[in-house]
Parts: sequence; C-alpha cells; structure tokens
Amino acid sequence: MSETVPPLVDPSRRSFCTQGCLSAAAVALASLSSGCGGGGSDSTSPGGSGSTGSPLASATGNVSGRVVSVPIDGSPLTTVGGAAVVRTSLGNYLLARTGQDTFTALTAVCTHEANQVSNFTGSQFACTFHGSLYTTSGSVARGPATRPLTSYPTTFAGNTVTFSV
Repeated sequence: MSETVPPLVDPSRRSFCTQGCLSAAAVALASLSSGCGGGGSDSTSPGGSGSTGSPLASATGNVSGRVVSVPIDGSPLTTVGGAAVVRTSLGNYLLARTGQDTFTALTAVCTHEANQVSNFTGSQFACTFHGSLYTTSGSVARGPATRPLTSYPTTFAGNTVTFSV
C-alpha cells in the first residue's frame, strides 16, 4: 500500500513568477502606505527632505461676528518671532508676531490638499501631511503646495491682535 503524496510546492515557472510578482506587489504597497498616511512630525515633501517643526501652541481667540480678537498676554505671541494657532468657531488661523507691533494672520488650511497646518519650524509654518512649508507672510517656501495661505490684515492695540475673516 503505497500513497502518492502531492508536492508541497508547485515547481512550475508560472507558479514561481506568480509568487514573485505577488511578493513584489506586497512590498510596494507596504512602502506606499507608510509614506502616505496622515502626518507625523517627521514627514517630508515629495521633492525634498527636512523637518516639519513642532506642533504650534494655541492662543485664545474671541469671536464677535466675523472679527477675531486674540489677547497676547501669556501666549507665545508676547515676543517677536512667536507663533500660535488660534482655534475659533469660524475656523483655525495661524498668527505670527513679525515685529514689535506687527502680526500676520493666515488661514490654517494647507493649499495643497486642505489639511490643517499645525506646526512651526521657528520661522515657517508647516503642514505635516505632505511637508509644505509657508513663510509667516503665507508664501510657499517649499511644496508640494503651490498657492499661498489666505492672509488677513491685522491691527494691534491694548495687547490684543484683531483681524476680520
């Protein structure tokens, strides 16, 4: 009584090539999924590399109609070069102190794929999703974004920055 045992592996060329292609596809998909997700602080743009900074501290914004008022006392905006994200019922905004009495207010929505810009490198705002960098005036410093952030004129009086959206 002898039994025939089927081979464990099909040694045909077709099977070998099929398995090789499936393995290569699995490796390619794994590398793509690790490079595309939503935003760690060390992601980089497709065209270059570099840090996307640290998460911005928050500043309190008070809304009246379409006007946002941000008191700077006790916030990162007390010194020139400071920046913060202002979260309001009207949306999120980036605020930077560019001079003793001058500030810039920008939308916090990246112009590349509408993700939130939430980091700061010390001189530029950064989107952690694909690595776009913006100057404190909103201009694109590094893509993939190609359009500047929307900016809003500011006024500064009584230690409060005000801007209309």
